[in-house]
Amino acid sequence: MRIGIIGAGRMGQALTGLLVEAGHDVVLANSRGPESLAALTAQFGDHASAADVPGAVKGSDLVILATPWGRTAEAVSAVEDWSGVVVVDTTNNRSKPGPDGLIDIGDRISSQVVAEFVPGARLVKAFNTTPIPFLVKGLGAAAGEDNAVYMAGDDSDAKALVGALIASVGGEAVDTGDLHTGGWLQGMSGPLAGTLEMLTPTDARARLAKVLDQVR
Repeated sequence: MRIGIIGAGRMGQALTGLLVEAGHDVVLANSRGPESLAALTAQFGDHASAADVPGAVKGSDLVILATPWGRTAEAVSAVEDWSGVVVVDTTNNRSKPGPDGLIDIGDRISSQVVAEFVPGARLVKAFNTTPIPFLVKGLGAAAGEDNAVYMAGDDSDAKALVGALIASVGGEAVDTGDLHTGGWLQGMSGPLAGTLEMLTPTDARARLAKVLDQVR
C-alpha cells in the first residue's frame, strides 16, 4: 500500500518504521514542509518519502493522522476535499502523558471531533490505546501472540482495509464497534485506553466483551 502519514513525531516515526519494514510505501508530511523531513526519510530507506500534506494524501490508499491533538485541525485543513479518503485516527485528546495532560472535550467522543475536521472521510480509530514503546515492541517482524490492536469505525470496508494494514505489520485487529461506541471505549475517558501492554487477540476480545457487558 501507499500510506500517507500526517505528523512526523514519535507516533509518525514509529508507524513509518513498522510500515516500511512490511514493504509499504510511506509518504510523511508535517507542518514545516518536506524539506525538513529529508534526513528523517533517508533513515527509513527507499520506501519512505516526504511531501506537503495534500501530497501525502493524494494517491494514498489510506492516511494516518499522527498529529498532536492541538495541531490536528490546522494540519488537515490543508486538504480541500477529504471525501472517500480512509483516515486512521491515532490521536488522543491530551497534551502530554499523565492525568494532567488530558484535554477536556466535555462529553464528546474524540474521534467524532476529528471526523468533523475531515468531512467526508471514512474514519477509523486505531493505534491509540497502547503507548508507543509497547506498540512498537508488540508489532513488526518479531511480533508474537500479544499483538491485538483495537479499532473502531462506521465504514466496514474502511475497517477491512485498516485491518489488513494492521495484519501486515504483525498485528490482529479487534473491532470495538462504530465510531461513537468504539471510539468512546478506546478514547481517553474509555475503559480500553491506557493499557501498558499489548494483549493477545483472545484477551483483547474478552476484555472488550466484559466492558460492553458492564456498560449495557
